[in-house]
Amino acid sequence: MRWAMLMLLLASCTAWAQERQVVPLRYELWWDERSFWGVGAKETAPGDVKLPKLTEPIFFVNPAADDKRLFALAKENGEFVLYADTNGNNDLTDERPFRLRQRGWRRVFGPIPMRYRINGKTVIRHIGAEVIVLGDGRVYFSLLVASRWHGTLVWDGKSVSVAVIDRNCDGMIGEDDTLVWDEKGEKRHLPTKGQVGINGRFFRYQVAPTGEELVVEPIQVRTAKVKFQGERLILNVEDKSGQWRLEGQKGELIAPVGDFLLVGMEISRGDEQGRIWNLMASAFGPAAPKFAIPETGANLNFEPLQVSLIYDRRGDEFEFSLDIKTANGMSLRGLTVDYMMPPEPKLRLISLDGKVVAEPQFHYG
Repeated sequence: MRWAMLMLLLASCTAWAQERQVVPLRYELWWDERSFWGVGAKETAPGDVKLPKLTEPIFFVNPAADDKRLFALAKENGEFVLYADTNGNNDLTDERPFRLRQRGWRRVFGPIPMRYRINGKTVIRHIGAEVIVLGDGRVYFSLLVASRWHGTLVWDGKSVSVAVIDRNCDGMIGEDDTLVWDEKGEKRHLPTKGQVGINGRFFRYQVAPTGEELVVEPIQVRTAKVKFQGERLILNVEDKSGQWRLEGQKGELIAPVGDFLLVGMEISRGDEQGRIWNLMASAFGPAAPKFAIPETGANLNFEPLQVSLIYDRRGDEFEFSLDIKTANGMSLRGLTVDYMMPPEPKLRLISLDGKVVAEPQFHYG
Protein backbone atom coordinates (compact mmCIF):
# COMPACT_ATOMS: atom_id res chain seq x y z
CA MET A 1 0.00 0.00 0.00
CA ARG A 2 2.83 2.40 0.82
CA TRP A 3 4.52 1.67 -2.53
CA ALA A 4 1.27 2.36 -4.38
CA MET A 5 0.85 5.67 -2.59
CA LEU A 6 4.48 6.62 -3.37
CA MET A 7 4.03 5.88 -7.10
CA LEU A 8 0.81 7.93 -7.10
CA LEU A 9 2.66 10.85 -5.50
CA LEU A 10 5.49 10.69 -8.05
CA ALA A 11 3.01 10.62 -10.92
CA SER A 12 1.27 13.64 -9.45
CA CYS A 13 4.60 15.56 -9.19
CA THR A 14 5.44 14.77 -12.81
CA ALA A 15 2.04 16.02 -13.97
CA TRP A 16 2.50 19.24 -11.97
CA ALA A 17 5.98 19.72 -13.44
CA GLN A 18 4.36 19.81 -16.87
CA GLU A 19 1.79 22.35 -15.74
CA ARG A 20 1.97 25.73 -14.03
CA GLN A 21 4.95 26.16 -11.73
CA VAL A 22 5.65 28.86 -9.17
CA VAL A 23 9.38 28.67 -8.49
CA PRO A 24 10.63 30.41 -5.32
CA LEU A 25 13.96 32.17 -5.83
CA ARG A 26 16.54 32.68 -3.10
CA TYR A 27 18.60 35.88 -2.92
CA GLU A 28 22.36 35.43 -2.56
CA LEU A 29 25.66 37.22 -3.01
CA TRP A 30 27.18 36.31 -6.36
CA TRP A 31 29.66 38.23 -8.50
CA ASP A 32 29.36 38.37 -12.26
CA GLU A 33 32.16 40.62 -13.50
CA ARG A 34 31.06 40.10 -17.12
CA SER A 35 27.82 41.97 -16.43
CA PHE A 36 28.42 45.69 -16.06
CA TRP A 37 26.22 48.75 -16.44
CA GLY A 38 27.81 52.03 -17.54
CA VAL A 39 26.73 55.16 -15.65
CA GLY A 40 27.17 58.64 -17.10
CA ALA A 41 29.17 61.25 -15.19
CA LYS A 42 27.81 64.56 -13.90
CA GLU A 43 29.96 67.62 -13.27
CA THR A 44 28.11 68.57 -10.10
CA ALA A 45 25.94 66.82 -7.57
CA PRO A 46 22.19 67.55 -7.39
CA GLY A 47 21.53 70.66 -5.29
CA ASP A 48 19.54 68.85 -2.58
CA VAL A 49 22.31 66.36 -1.68
CA LYS A 50 24.44 66.63 1.47
CA LEU A 51 28.11 65.96 0.78
CA PRO A 52 31.12 65.29 2.96
CA LYS A 53 34.40 67.02 2.16
CA LEU A 54 35.57 65.43 -1.10
CA THR A 55 38.79 65.78 -3.09
CA GLU A 56 38.44 65.94 -6.91
CA PRO A 57 34.90 64.49 -6.85
CA ILE A 58 33.14 63.01 -9.88
CA PHE A 59 29.41 62.30 -9.57
CA PHE A 60 27.27 59.57 -11.11
CA VAL A 61 23.51 58.94 -10.87
CA ASN A 62 21.82 55.60 -11.54
CA PRO A 63 18.04 55.00 -11.63
CA ALA A 64 16.76 52.90 -8.74
CA ALA A 65 13.63 50.96 -7.86
CA ASP A 66 12.50 53.75 -5.52
CA ASP A 67 13.92 56.81 -7.36
CA LYS A 68 17.62 57.29 -8.14
CA ARG A 69 20.95 56.89 -6.35
CA LEU A 70 24.00 59.14 -6.29
CA PHE A 71 27.58 57.84 -6.40
CA ALA A 72 30.61 60.04 -5.79
CA LEU A 73 34.17 59.14 -6.71
CA ALA A 74 36.87 61.04 -4.85
CA LYS A 75 40.60 60.86 -4.24
CA GLU A 76 42.13 59.87 -0.92
CA ASN A 77 45.91 59.44 -0.62
CA GLY A 78 46.10 59.19 -4.43
CA GLU A 79 43.54 56.36 -4.59
CA PHE A 80 39.90 56.43 -5.62
CA VAL A 81 37.27 55.97 -2.91
CA LEU A 82 33.56 55.63 -3.58
CA TYR A 83 30.62 57.10 -1.67
CA ALA A 84 27.21 55.59 -2.42
CA ASP A 85 23.82 56.81 -1.25
CA THR A 86 22.92 53.33 -0.02
CA ASN A 87 19.72 54.34 1.80
CA GLY A 88 18.36 56.87 -0.71
CA ASN A 89 18.18 59.84 1.68
CA ASN A 90 20.26 62.18 -0.55
CA ASP A 91 22.90 62.40 2.16
CA LEU A 92 26.45 61.12 1.67
CA THR A 93 27.64 62.43 5.05
CA ASP A 94 26.16 59.37 6.76
CA GLU A 95 27.87 56.92 4.35
CA ARG A 96 31.23 55.24 4.77
CA PRO A 97 33.63 55.27 1.81
CA PHE A 98 34.20 52.05 -0.12
CA ARG A 99 37.78 51.28 -1.15
CA LEU A 100 39.12 49.32 -4.09
CA ARG A 101 39.80 45.65 -3.43
CA GLN A 102 41.31 42.98 -5.61
CA ARG A 103 38.87 40.50 -7.08
CA GLY A 104 40.48 38.12 -9.55
CA TRP A 105 42.36 40.25 -12.07
CA ARG A 106 40.28 43.38 -11.39
CA ARG A 107 40.10 46.00 -8.66
CA VAL A 108 36.52 46.75 -7.69
CA PHE A 109 34.38 48.41 -5.04
CA GLY A 110 31.98 46.27 -3.06
CA PRO A 111 29.88 44.40 -2.44
CA ILE A 112 27.85 47.54 -1.65
CA PRO A 113 24.59 46.94 0.29
CA MET A 114 21.87 49.13 -1.24
CA ARG A 115 18.57 49.61 0.61
CA TYR A 116 15.40 50.06 -1.44
CA ARG A 117 11.70 50.45 -0.70
CA ILE A 118 9.78 47.94 -2.81
CA ASN A 119 6.08 47.23 -2.26
CA GLY A 120 6.19 48.98 1.10
CA LYS A 121 9.13 46.91 2.38
CA THR A 122 12.82 47.75 2.80
CA VAL A 123 15.04 45.26 1.00
CA ILE A 124 18.81 45.02 0.66
CA ARG A 125 20.43 44.39 -2.72
CA HIS A 126 24.18 44.19 -3.36
CA ILE A 127 26.11 45.70 -6.23
CA GLY A 128 29.74 46.29 -7.13
CA ALA A 129 31.47 49.10 -9.02
CA GLU A 130 34.55 49.61 -11.15
CA VAL A 131 36.40 52.71 -12.31
CA ILE A 132 38.66 52.88 -15.38
CA VAL A 133 40.77 55.91 -16.29
CA LEU A 134 41.25 56.15 -20.04
CA GLY A 135 44.42 57.35 -21.72
CA ASP A 136 43.00 60.82 -22.32
CA GLY A 137 42.10 61.20 -18.64
CA ARG A 138 38.39 60.46 -18.96
CA VAL A 139 36.91 58.36 -16.16
CA TYR A 140 34.59 55.47 -17.00
CA PHE A 141 32.41 54.28 -14.11
CA SER A 142 30.28 51.14 -14.21
CA LEU A 143 28.18 49.14 -11.78
CA LEU A 144 28.74 45.39 -11.47
CA VAL A 145 26.37 42.57 -10.63
CA ALA A 146 27.18 41.31 -7.12
CA SER A 147 24.06 39.28 -6.32
CA ARG A 148 21.37 37.14 -7.90
CA TRP A 149 18.19 35.18 -7.22
CA HIS A 150 18.54 31.42 -7.62
CA GLY A 151 16.13 28.50 -7.74
CA THR A 152 15.17 25.21 -9.43
CA LEU A 153 12.32 24.36 -11.77
CA VAL A 154 11.30 20.99 -13.19
CA TRP A 155 11.51 20.48 -16.96
CA ASP A 156 10.76 17.11 -18.56
CA GLY A 157 10.92 15.55 -15.10
CA LYS A 158 14.44 16.92 -14.49
CA SER A 159 15.69 19.70 -12.25
CA VAL A 160 16.89 22.82 -14.07
CA SER A 161 18.81 25.59 -12.32
CA VAL A 162 17.54 29.13 -12.92
CA ALA A 163 19.07 32.43 -11.86
CA VAL A 164 17.88 36.03 -12.17
CA ILE A 165 20.39 38.85 -12.61
CA ASP A 166 19.67 42.53 -12.02
CA ARG A 167 21.87 43.72 -14.89
CA ASN A 168 21.13 47.44 -14.53
CA CYS A 169 21.65 47.33 -10.75
CA ASP A 170 18.49 49.28 -9.91
CA GLY A 171 17.19 46.88 -7.26
CA MET A 172 14.13 45.71 -9.21
CA ILE A 173 13.72 43.10 -11.93
CA GLY A 174 12.56 44.49 -15.28
CA GLU A 175 13.09 44.43 -19.04
CA ASP A 176 16.83 45.20 -18.88
CA ASP A 177 17.54 42.18 -16.68
CA THR A 178 18.28 38.52 -17.41
CA LEU A 179 16.95 35.06 -16.58
CA VAL A 180 19.61 32.35 -16.93
CA TRP A 181 18.31 28.83 -17.54
CA ASP A 182 21.13 26.35 -16.85
CA GLU A 183 20.43 22.81 -18.05
CA LYS A 184 23.48 20.64 -17.33
CA GLY A 185 25.88 23.46 -18.18
CA GLU A 186 24.00 24.55 -21.31
CA LYS A 187 22.85 28.07 -20.55
CA ARG A 188 20.02 30.04 -22.07
CA HIS A 189 20.06 33.79 -21.44
CA LEU A 190 16.47 35.02 -21.58
CA PRO A 191 14.57 38.21 -20.81
CA THR A 192 12.85 38.12 -17.44
CA LYS A 193 9.45 37.93 -19.17
CA GLY A 194 8.59 36.15 -22.39
CA GLN A 195 7.33 33.16 -24.35
CA VAL A 196 9.43 30.14 -25.23
CA GLY A 197 9.06 27.11 -27.46
CA ILE A 198 11.57 24.28 -26.98
CA ASN A 199 11.25 21.30 -29.30
CA GLY A 200 7.50 21.76 -29.66
CA ARG A 201 6.65 22.61 -26.04
CA PHE A 202 5.48 26.14 -25.37
CA PHE A 203 5.21 28.20 -22.22
CA ARG A 204 5.15 31.78 -20.99
CA TYR A 205 7.06 32.89 -17.95
CA GLN A 206 7.62 35.96 -15.81
CA VAL A 207 9.93 36.86 -12.93
CA ALA A 208 8.33 38.91 -10.15
CA PRO A 209 9.63 42.51 -9.93
CA THR A 210 11.05 41.68 -6.51
CA GLY A 211 13.01 38.75 -7.99
CA GLU A 212 11.51 36.41 -5.39
CA GLU A 213 9.65 34.04 -7.71
CA LEU A 214 9.39 32.76 -11.27
CA VAL A 215 6.01 31.74 -12.70
CA VAL A 216 6.02 29.30 -15.65
CA GLU A 217 2.77 28.42 -17.47
CA PRO A 218 2.32 26.07 -20.45
CA ILE A 219 0.36 27.47 -23.40
CA GLN A 220 -1.43 25.79 -26.29
CA VAL A 221 -0.77 27.12 -29.78
CA ARG A 222 -1.40 26.02 -33.37
CA THR A 223 1.94 24.84 -34.71
CA ALA A 224 3.76 24.24 -37.96
CA LYS A 225 7.25 23.08 -38.91
CA VAL A 226 10.09 25.37 -39.93
CA LYS A 227 12.70 23.53 -41.97
CA PHE A 228 16.37 24.54 -41.86
CA GLN A 229 19.75 23.13 -42.83
CA GLY A 230 21.75 22.49 -39.68
CA GLU A 231 21.98 20.77 -36.32
CA ARG A 232 20.33 23.41 -34.15
CA LEU A 233 18.35 26.61 -34.63
CA ILE A 234 17.25 29.38 -32.26
CA LEU A 235 14.84 32.03 -33.52
CA ASN A 236 13.80 35.21 -31.74
CA VAL A 237 10.57 36.47 -33.27
CA GLU A 238 7.94 39.05 -32.34
CA ASP A 239 4.19 39.22 -32.89
CA LYS A 240 1.28 41.01 -31.23
CA SER A 241 1.55 38.77 -28.15
CA GLY A 242 5.18 39.73 -27.55
CA GLN A 243 8.55 38.13 -28.18
CA TRP A 244 9.14 34.40 -28.63
CA ARG A 245 12.31 32.37 -28.32
CA LEU A 246 11.94 29.20 -30.41
CA GLU A 247 14.36 26.27 -30.52
CA GLY A 248 14.64 23.31 -32.85
CA GLN A 249 17.18 20.69 -33.83
CA LYS A 250 18.14 18.27 -36.60
CA GLY A 251 16.71 20.44 -39.37
CA GLU A 252 13.26 20.99 -37.85
CA LEU A 253 11.78 23.63 -35.56
CA ILE A 254 8.18 23.51 -34.34
CA ALA A 255 6.79 27.05 -34.17
CA PRO A 256 3.48 28.83 -33.60
CA VAL A 257 1.49 29.62 -36.73
CA GLY A 258 1.42 33.34 -37.44
CA ASP A 259 3.04 36.42 -38.91
CA PHE A 260 6.21 37.50 -37.14
CA LEU A 261 9.16 39.85 -37.27
CA LEU A 262 12.47 37.99 -37.17
CA VAL A 263 14.71 39.90 -34.75
CA GLY A 264 17.39 37.29 -34.06
CA MET A 265 18.67 33.88 -35.07
CA GLU A 266 21.44 31.47 -34.16
CA ILE A 267 22.15 28.40 -36.24
CA SER A 268 24.71 25.60 -35.89
CA ARG A 269 25.86 23.49 -38.82
CA GLY A 270 28.58 20.89 -39.37
CA ASP A 271 30.91 20.77 -42.38
CA GLU A 272 32.65 17.92 -44.19
CA GLN A 273 35.68 18.19 -41.87
CA GLY A 274 33.50 17.61 -38.82
CA ARG A 275 33.76 21.22 -37.62
CA ILE A 276 30.74 23.00 -36.13
CA TRP A 277 29.98 26.45 -37.52
CA ASN A 278 27.78 28.74 -35.44
CA LEU A 279 26.26 31.89 -36.95
CA MET A 280 24.39 34.62 -35.08
CA ALA A 281 22.46 37.45 -36.73
CA SER A 282 20.00 40.11 -35.58
CA ALA A 283 17.79 42.93 -36.84
CA PHE A 284 15.67 45.46 -34.98
CA GLY A 285 12.99 47.99 -35.74
CA PRO A 286 12.25 48.61 -39.43
CA ALA A 287 15.25 46.43 -40.40
CA ALA A 288 13.66 43.27 -38.94
CA PRO A 289 12.45 41.04 -41.82
CA LYS A 290 8.92 39.63 -41.86
CA PHE A 291 8.68 35.89 -41.29
CA ALA A 292 5.36 34.15 -41.98
CA ILE A 293 4.72 30.64 -40.62
CA PRO A 294 1.54 29.23 -42.21
CA GLU A 295 -0.05 25.95 -41.18
CA THR A 296 1.69 24.27 -44.12
CA GLY A 297 5.08 25.17 -42.63
CA ALA A 298 7.98 27.35 -43.75
CA ASN A 299 11.65 27.22 -44.73
CA LEU A 300 14.29 29.44 -43.16
CA ASN A 301 16.13 31.16 -46.00
CA PHE A 302 19.04 33.33 -44.94
CA GLU A 303 21.66 32.37 -47.53
CA PRO A 304 23.74 33.34 -49.36
CA LEU A 305 25.49 35.79 -47.04
CA GLN A 306 25.99 39.22 -48.56
CA VAL A 307 29.40 40.86 -48.00
CA SER A 308 29.86 44.59 -48.62
CA LEU A 309 33.29 46.22 -48.68
CA ILE A 310 33.16 49.72 -47.21
CA TYR A 311 36.01 52.21 -47.22
CA ASP A 312 36.56 55.64 -45.73
CA ARG A 313 39.30 57.95 -46.98
CA ARG A 314 41.16 60.03 -44.43
CA GLY A 315 43.76 62.11 -46.17
CA ASP A 316 46.23 59.72 -47.79
CA GLU A 317 44.89 56.75 -45.80
CA PHE A 318 41.97 54.44 -46.46
CA GLU A 319 40.06 52.54 -43.77
CA PHE A 320 38.31 49.39 -44.99
CA SER A 321 35.56 47.43 -43.25
CA LEU A 322 33.38 44.45 -44.09
CA ASP A 323 29.64 44.55 -43.53
CA ILE A 324 28.09 41.07 -43.62
CA LYS A 325 24.34 40.49 -43.83
CA THR A 326 22.11 37.49 -44.37
CA ALA A 327 20.03 37.20 -47.54
CA ASN A 328 16.97 38.40 -45.60
CA GLY A 329 18.76 41.55 -44.39
CA MET A 330 19.88 40.63 -40.86
CA SER A 331 23.26 41.85 -39.61
CA LEU A 332 25.84 39.22 -38.76
CA ARG A 333 26.91 39.64 -35.13
CA GLY A 334 28.89 36.48 -34.53
CA LEU A 335 30.54 33.58 -36.34
CA THR A 336 32.52 30.77 -34.71
CA VAL A 337 34.10 27.50 -35.78
CA ASP A 338 34.24 24.85 -33.05
CA TYR A 339 33.40 27.64 -30.57
CA MET A 340 36.39 29.76 -31.66
CA MET A 341 36.63 32.83 -33.89
CA PRO A 342 37.64 31.91 -37.46
CA PRO A 343 40.84 33.42 -38.93
CA GLU A 344 40.49 37.12 -39.69
CA PRO A 345 40.00 37.74 -43.42
CA LYS A 346 42.52 39.60 -45.60
CA LEU A 347 42.01 42.19 -48.31
CA ARG A 348 44.22 42.02 -51.40
CA LEU A 349 44.69 45.29 -53.30
CA ILE A 350 45.81 44.89 -56.91
CA SER A 351 46.90 47.66 -59.26
CA LEU A 352 45.57 48.00 -62.81
CA ASP A 353 48.66 46.24 -64.16
CA GLY A 354 48.04 43.20 -61.91
CA LYS A 355 50.59 43.85 -59.15
CA VAL A 356 49.70 43.20 -55.50
CA VAL A 357 49.88 46.58 -53.77
CA ALA A 358 48.97 45.50 -50.23
CA GLU A 359 47.31 42.71 -48.22
CA PRO A 360 45.91 44.34 -45.08
CA GLN A 361 44.17 42.10 -42.54
CA PHE A 362 40.77 42.85 -41.07
CA HIS A 363 40.19 42.79 -37.30
CA TYR A 364 36.99 41.84 -35.52
CA GLY A 365 35.05 44.69 -34.04
